[in-house]
Amino acid sequence: MKKLTLIISIIILPISVFASDVYYCSDDALTGFNPKNNFKQQNYNPSKFKIMIDFKNENIVSDDIYFPKNGGKCITDEITKDKTLYCISIIGNAFSINKTNLKFIRSSMMNGMDSKDDIYIGYGSCQKF
Repeated sequence: MKKLTLIISIIILPISVFASDVYYCSDDALTGFNPKNNFKQQNYNPSKFKIMIDFKNENIVSDDIYFPKNGGKCITDEITKDKTLYCISIIGNAFSINKTNLKFIRSSMMNGMDSKDDIYIGYGSCQKF
């Protein structure tokens, strides 16, 4: 019985581990507001980041854009027949990605009592890593 359990674990575990794919993404543009400067609008340097995306289980993980493991919620857009994944983190970051063309939109909208973090929105595209 132990051998059967071991064999099943060896077969099933890799399937669940590799359900996610790693993507390399880059912003085309990033703009926002600086609360330390009376919310003055400003442009930011686009950045590049890695993100693990599991479209099937509606989950993303990326320390680069503040989406820790189990630190957010995602849903799939049913209107466009499951083509877009929308996610929000526990600290107010949002990320949406179109499964067909891998174009994304991301934002940060932390809204604390005396927040000093910039508010921004950006867009770009991803490719499999």
